[in-house]
Amino acid sequence: MKTLKFENLRTHVTAWSIFIAYEILIGYTFSGSAGSFWDNIAYFSLNITLFYFNAHIGLPNATNGKFSYLKLPALILGEIVFFVVCRYLIVLLFHYLHLPLSPPFKTYTLFIGTSVFRGIYFIGLSTGYWFALSTILNGKKIADLENAQLRNQLQNEALEKALLTSENAYLRAQINPHFLLNTLNFLYNSVSKFSEQIADSVMTLADIMRYALTNAGEDGKVMLDAEIEQISNFIKLNQARFNQRLNINLLIEGDAEGLRIIPLILITLAENVFKYGDLLNDCNPAMIAINIDGNNLTFTTQNLKKKRVNEQSHGIGINNVKSRLAMYHQYELVIEDNERDYKSILKIKL
Repeated sequence: MKTLKFENLRTHVTAWSIFIAYEILIGYTFSGSAGSFWDNIAYFSLNITLFYFNAHIGLPNATNGKFSYLKLPALILGEIVFFVVCRYLIVLLFHYLHLPLSPPFKTYTLFIGTSVFRGIYFIGLSTGYWFALSTILNGKKIADLENAQLRNQLQNEALEKALLTSENAYLRAQINPHFLLNTLNFLYNSVSKFSEQIADSVMTLADIMRYALTNAGEDGKVMLDAEIEQISNFIKLNQARFNQRLNINLLIEGDAEGLRIIPLILITLAENVFKYGDLLNDCNPAMIAINIDGNNLTFTTQNLKKKRVNEQSHGIGINNVKSRLAMYHQYELVIEDNERDYKSILKIKL
């Protein structure tokens, strides 16, 4: 894939403004400090540089050509080392200029650990951004191919099945999963020397990515208990991100043994709880309930909505779920949405 290009500068500026405001607000909420002006300028400039370098230069070149399995780990390790060194140079500069640091520099071990974690965090965000842009480009190619060649050729069942398979693979965006998983394992081994908690989060992320990218069978489905396990992993990963402060209950009733479902359906609905739900409210915990009765699955999510949401929902995830379910299952999806609460009830015959 060619190096990705910027298309809408205003969108990028707006997105980063919202993200920086969110990070400052979270920092102020949990530590009581929003950092100084120069603190934020220096660190966010470095974060944004790493983000765009990884997405527009690093990943496109590392995943092209031969020896990708060597180039990807080398790229990630090099970016992390560069990021840590630059953060340390910022610390030295601030000491030289007698500017305050927030948080203050305490020990080298703590500094390296937090720097590595922040580096992995922004590399992860950047990788997701790169995947999204790659998916859009692939989608345009598929749409052009369909308009030019396939519309008049879908005459028989074999071609229709091939199109469904291509669309499903496109929606899951399976790009170089083997190399990506090896890179996450490499990061786990590197980070475990500094922080077991961060290393555990990296391994949990690796399990989720492995499931999302490589786990479907020939029929395009996975075991239901594997999908449920990834919901538990997703909750675990987010709890680690917010220092176990999230209020969410996972309820499972029934036996999932032998049942199969297309992947990433339930976890997409669960993700919306974390994206739009107020999970820091002790009095109104969110709920994810799974009820299995024979071949009938009922998946329910319910949460108090955030008063302010950083990004507007366009229903893309729900439309994705409906499109993929329609290919393989009989289902009913009911959404109850008001100013205070959000609830989704999905019933599937497996």
